[in-house]
Amino acid sequence: MANRARWVMKYEKGLVDILLENNNSHYRTPTGWRMEGWRKIVMDFNMRYPEAKFSKMQIQEHETQLKKDYKFIKLILQRDGVSWDQSASMIRGTDEIWDEIIEDMPKARKYQNKSFPLLDSLEQLFDGPIAEGGQNSPQNIVGNVDEGGNNMSTAPDMSVRPSGTINANFDETWNSISLLPQTALGQQGIENLDTLQNHTEEALGLQQHGADRRQQRADEQPQSSSCVEPQRDRRRKRKVTDIQQRKVTDIQQIMETYLNFRMKQARMKEQKVKEADQFTISSCIKAMNTMSDVSDEIKILASDVFKDAENREIFLSYEPRLRTLWLKREVGKQLTSAY
Repeated sequence: MANRARWVMKYEKGLVDILLENNNSHYRTPTGWRMEGWRKIVMDFNMRYPEAKFSKMQIQEHETQLKKDYKFIKLILQRDGVSWDQSASMIRGTDEIWDEIIEDMPKARKYQNKSFPLLDSLEQLFDGPIAEGGQNSPQNIVGNVDEGGNNMSTAPDMSVRPSGTINANFDETWNSISLLPQTALGQQGIENLDTLQNHTEEALGLQQHGADRRQQRADEQPQSSSCVEPQRDRRRKRKVTDIQQRKVTDIQQIMETYLNFRMKQARMKEQKVKEADQFTISSCIKAMNTMSDVSDEIKILASDVFKDAENREIFLSYEPRLRTLWLKREVGKQLTSAY
């Protein structure tokens, strides 16, 4: 903790500006930043803010945290009765609505009275398109920079979604996961899914980078005068594309399997909670107190019977006229076994 970077707003905005400046296909795929992209981001950041002395890991961790904050805020904004105050850069909602949100997602409390001025920029970064281009593309040129080192350049148009990339299928699959399953999983589930996505993005990024290098080597092969060499090149390119597509499909299946597993866990946990709330000892005692044909002695001894969860469920499932007979029988069993 002593080495953890202290992120003030100037550094956060500067990081987002640098991420947007490098948000092109040379440094980033639809599934994550390339290794070369991270080197460029860290170099740009430390040149702009040399006093910060942030490490690559600290910058990567904060980019991940910004992504989590962005997803969490977007999730909160899906709730009824919640709106976004553009002038204050805050989530607005009544105290009653916030109580419901915090009850469902306890970690949402930190966003109740917190300004988040980077929402539009993060939406542009995480949900916007990735520009086509390389190291010398216009998107990589640093625009007007203020005294704090913040980029003041005009933001590119975000109205068009990327298309035509092989790995876009993975990005669309992830984004198509509905908010309802994420809410059912709870915040822990969201974080676990984020962890899985981050690892997947890194793996896909390496695969995409390797595929690009293989594609480049194939393109650089000398042209042959015969028809055999072009046919080999085409077969090689098709093979690389097919292998990459299969890897993307496999990862999609893994994510779907994981999501189904987490959903099943959440449903089982929710069911257990409901059952525990319905068949409690206090509920049994409350129902027993209304039974005038049960003696005080049996009522006292019945507390041992109600310690068993199955007994509580059986007792409350009986209609009132049968509860007395069942309770006397169970208390009699206990007395017999005691002697």
